Formats: sequence, C-alpha cells, structure tokens
Amino acid sequence: MHNIAKIPFLLIVISCVFFIPVSQGKGWWDEKLKNPFLIGEGVLKVFIWDIYELRLFSKTNIYDRNDIFVLEFEYLRDTSKASVIKASIVELKKLNLSKTKLEKWEKYLEKSIKDMKAGEKAALLFRPNLGITFYASDRFNITIDNVEFANSYIDIWLGENTARPKLRKQITGQIK
Repeated sequence: MHNIAKIPFLLIVISCVFFIPVSQGKGWWDEKLKNPFLIGEGVLKVFIWDIYELRLFSKTNIYDRNDIFVLEFEYLRDTSKASVIKASIVELKKLNLSKTKLEKWEKYLEKSIKDMKAGEKAALLFRPNLGITFYASDRFNITIDNVEFANSYIDIWLGENTARPKLRKQITGQIK
C-alpha cells in the first residue's frame, strides 16, 4: 500500500518534467514568441571546437520562413564580438554585395553583437518583411529594420546555400 501512495506524487513529478513549456526560463525573448515550439537543434563546430548550440523556435511545430521565428545560440566557449563579426562578413561576402552595402551591414553587426562567455545565450528574432532583433542574455537587444539584411543574415544558418547544410537540416527539423 505504501508504494501505491507514491504513484500520484510520481505522476506530478513526471508532469512537471515533461509538460513544462519550452519558453519557460527564456523570459528575455519569449514575450515576442508566445509558447514557442522547438523545431530543431544542432551544434556549430569549427575544426575540433564546439562553438555554440543552435535551437530554432517557431509559433508552430514546422519551420516556415514566412513566419516569425527565433534562432537561439547557447555559447559553449568564450567567443569575441570581433570573431563573430569577421565570420559573418565572410559569409555575407559570398552574396556579392556592393562594398557600400557590406560596410553598412558591418556597422549593423558592430552595434548588434557583443562578446559572449561560455554558458551565455543570444538569439535572433526574425520577423519576415520587417527585420531582425538581436538579443544577448537579458540585457541587450538591438532591432535592425532592414528586410534585405535580415534575410541575408539569417541565411548564414537557414539559407538554402548555407556553408553548413547538415546543421541547417538539424535546426530546421529535417534530421535529428
């Protein structure tokens, strides 16, 4: 009889563990995307180093480029602002942008990206036909209302021609 009394308690514990919304604890960006679904996740590796874990969240359980979504980064190692900007510019140069546009976009990155420590989180809130908001932890957010920049920047990870197609498939839920 004693073990039977433990069953309701175990059911409550299991409910708490398995039915907590994904957004719980993300308070710094989830006000923009209520009750988000985790679409997929993966780790960006450079040579032998894991740089960050990526998670893609959406309002539905399917990735749709024409709907609002959040791409969350959990840094696994200290990463400098300069290295993120440099890597971003390398990817953006592949788009054959004009020098003027590339310089303008580099200024966007300068004001939107910060040094990150291992364990810290950042996120990109993508709003189709509006722009992109950069979040870092709970104290930093910058919105860039430039649709072309937003699409090009998010394409680094989610574009059809990304340099990391396997990672794209993982975070868009195409492969686990």
